[in-house]
Amino acid sequence: MTSRLPVRVHVAYVLLVLACASVAGLIGLLLGGLGWAVVVANVAVVAAAVGGGLWIRHCVISVRAEEDRLMREARDRGEALGTADAVQRALLLYEAAVFPLIPGSVNTDEQQARREIAYQLAAFDSLPWQVRLLAAEALEVIDGGDAHAARTAMQALNASVNDFRYAL
Repeated sequence: MTSRLPVRVHVAYVLLVLACASVAGLIGLLLGGLGWAVVVANVAVVAAAVGGGLWIRHCVISVRAEEDRLMREARDRGEALGTADAVQRALLLYEAAVFPLIPGSVNTDEQQARREIAYQLAAFDSLPWQVRLLAAEALEVIDGGDAHAARTAMQALNASVNDFRYAL
């Protein structure tokens, strides 16, 4: 559930600079020869780079403002806290499936199902950024198979969810 906007913005930026350089170079070539083509193309590249940079800045600011607005709305509805609690529980269940108390008591299908649910919940947009980051770290550690590191990562996630709960 991550945004592909940054990739699209940067591709558009590169295409804008290339298009400006090409068109300006052709116009300079037609009007004044090779020397003018180089000069006009360089001026167009600088203008496109500055304009494109300002455009990217505007896009980033707009997207961040929209994400902040959606987060405030989610927090007002209690959705963010509910999602954080669901992620915490899903990761605890996944951790229990990976490191069961009785070895061999959890089959691979159940472990895979709990893993998919944990990954899906950890990707929700209404999840607070700090909780999402710690959930991703905990998933990575649990997948790595180190029980002690997984317990430490889960404790950090639990603390973050509790901090978020009491911050409301």
